[in-house]
Amino acid sequence: MIRFLRRYWPSTLRMQLMLILLPVVGLPIIATGYVLKLRGHEAIVEEKRVHLQGITVLLAQHLQDRGGYKSLLVDYAGADDDRQGQIRFLNSRLRVYTDQVAQAFPEVGVGYFHLGLNAIITYGPSAQYDRTVGMTIPADHPGWKVMSSGTAKTVSGGQVRGNIMNAMLPIREDERVVGYIWANEFVDAIDQQAGAMRLAVHTMTLVGFGLSLAVVLFVIAQLTSGMEKIKQGLLRLRFDLREPIPPIKGEIGEIVEAINGLAQALLETRSMHHNILDSLSDAVITVDSGNKVSYINPAGCELFQCQASEVVGKPYLTLFRTEANFSSYLIDTLQTGREHRGVELDYPLPHQTPHILASSSLLYDGRGHQLGVVAVIRDMSETFSLRQQVARADRLAAIGEVAAGIAHELRTPLTSIRGFVQYLQGSTDPKEWQEYGDIIIREVDGLNRIVSELLDLVRSQPLNTAPTDINRLIEETLLLARDSASNSRIAFVLALADQLPQVEVDRGQIKQVLLNIIVNAIQSISGLGEIRIVTAAHAERGVSLCISDNGCGIPTAVRDRIFDPFFSTKPTGTGLGMAIARRIIESHHGRIEFESVEGQGTAVTLTLRAYPEEKTA
Repeated sequence: MIRFLRRYWPSTLRMQLMLILLPVVGLPIIATGYVLKLRGHEAIVEEKRVHLQGITVLLAQHLQDRGGYKSLLVDYAGADDDRQGQIRFLNSRLRVYTDQVAQAFPEVGVGYFHLGLNAIITYGPSAQYDRTVGMTIPADHPGWKVMSSGTAKTVSGGQVRGNIMNAMLPIREDERVVGYIWANEFVDAIDQQAGAMRLAVHTMTLVGFGLSLAVVLFVIAQLTSGMEKIKQGLLRLRFDLREPIPPIKGEIGEIVEAINGLAQALLETRSMHHNILDSLSDAVITVDSGNKVSYINPAGCELFQCQASEVVGKPYLTLFRTEANFSSYLIDTLQTGREHRGVELDYPLPHQTPHILASSSLLYDGRGHQLGVVAVIRDMSETFSLRQQVARADRLAAIGEVAAGIAHELRTPLTSIRGFVQYLQGSTDPKEWQEYGDIIIREVDGLNRIVSELLDLVRSQPLNTAPTDINRLIEETLLLARDSASNSRIAFVLALADQLPQVEVDRGQIKQVLLNIIVNAIQSISGLGEIRIVTAAHAERGVSLCISDNGCGIPTAVRDRIFDPFFSTKPTGTGLGMAIARRIIESHHGRIEFESVEGQGTAVTLTLRAYPEEKTA
C-alpha cells in the first residue's frame, strides 16, 4: 500500500494540497449534512412535541378560566345520574373553544376527557370528530397513565384518531386529577415535514461542498509559493512562540507578519491568563477526559497542601481520603455534562475537611472540543463556622426568651404556694388549713393550666377533621363566651353569610381558637361595647371569619409580639393563647391575621379551607 502511494502520489505541491485540503474541508460538510439529516427528524419531532404541549396549556388555561368541570356543572339543571346529559352540557360549554383552537392550528386535533364521566367531552374539529363525544378511551390508551400518574406525557402511535403524536396534560381540581387534555397531529404530516427538511439538507450539503471545493482551489493557488518556508516556521512556533518565522517578500510576507504578530499576542495572552489564575484567591483545578489533573493554581495547591508537580497527571480522586467514598461534582460534570454552580459541601481531604463552595463546568478548546472540566473552589470554612455560631446564638436566644417567660409565669404561683405552706406549717386551725388549702389548690391548678397550654403550643395535636358548618360552630362557641361577658354590657352582633361551604376542621380545636379570640375581645372592653362576628365565602375556595371589637386596641409598640409565647398585654394572662391559636390555624393550612388601632379596637380574621364537595372522580 505504501509503495502504491509513493508511486502514484503527485509530485506537485498544488496537487498534494488538493488531495489533503479537499477531504479536510469537504468531509466535515458531508458529515455535518449527514448529522443534520439524522438529527433533523428528531428536531422536528421535538418541535411538534413542544408545539402540542403548548396547545394543551392553552386548553388548560381556558378550562381554568371557566372554573373547571365543577364550576361548569354548577349551571347544569339535569339529573345528577344523567351521564349523557352532563356530557352534552359540558360539550356545549367547551366545543366552541376547541373548534377555535383546531381552526387556529390546522392538522391538530384537540379535546377534553372527563374521568368521572369516563367520556370524551369534546374533540375538535368537531365537524370531523364529533362522533367520538361520549365515547370512552381503550384500556391500553396512554391517557389512563396520564391520569393515574398525574404527569403530562407525549406519545406516538395508534390511538382514537389514528397514527398520531399525542400530547396529554392531566386536569387537576381540588388537588385531584379529574381528566386530561390532549392535542395531537398525524405522524404522516410530521414525516412529510421531515422529508422536506432532508431535501433542504441534501441541497445545502451539495452547495457547501461545491463552495468548499472552490475555496480549496483558491487557497491552494495563494499558498503554493513559499508554503514550505511558512510550514517550517509554523512548526517552530508550535514549540516556541518566541521564535518568529523569517520574513518573506510579497503578499505571503504579510501573512508571515500576521502570524508572527498572532504568536506574540498569544504569548502575551497566555502569560496574562497564567498571571490571573495564579493571583486568584480561589482554587482552580482542571481535569482532563481521563479523570487526571491537568492544571492547579497556587490557591489550589494551598487548599490541597501539595505542589503542582505532585498532582498534575494523577487521578483527581486520589486527592481525597479513600475511606470517605467522596461523590465529586467535578466528576459528575465530566461524565454527564451537567454543570454545577455554587454548591456547598465538605471536602474530605487527607489533612482536613474544609467546607467549600464549588462550581464546575466543561472546558473546551478553540474548536469547541471538550478538553475536560474546570472547577473553582472557595474555602468557606470560616464563614460556615460563623454562620453556625450565629444560628446557635439565635437558638439560645429563643430558648432563653421562652425560659424567661416560663420562669415568670411559674414564679408568682410558686411563691404564693410556698408562703401559704410555710404559714400552715405553724397553724393548727382547721379553718385556716381549709381556706389556704383551697388557695393552694387554685394556684396548683393555675400551674397545671400553664403547663398544659405550653404542651399544647409545642406538641402538635392530631387533627380529627370533619365537614363543619362554621356558622353553627360560632353559635355554639358564643354560648360559652357569653358566660365571660355576663357581668358586662357587651352586645354581640352576628353577620353570618348564608349558604357558606362547609370547612374541613377539627371542631374542638377551632372552637378553642374562637373562644380565645372572643374572650380577648371581651376583656379589651371596659363598660359598654360591641363584638361583631362576620363570615363570608373567600375567593380562594374557602371561608373567612372576622371577629372585631371596639375595645382598647393593641399598642403599636407590641403588635409584632402578639403571637409570641408568654407575651400578654393583660396582667393575669399567660401569653400562650394567641400562640396556640396561630399553631392550630396553621395546622389547618389556614391563615390568622389581625388589625388594630389603639383606643378604637381590634379585628382578627381567620381564613379556613372549604371542605371538598367531591372526594372521588
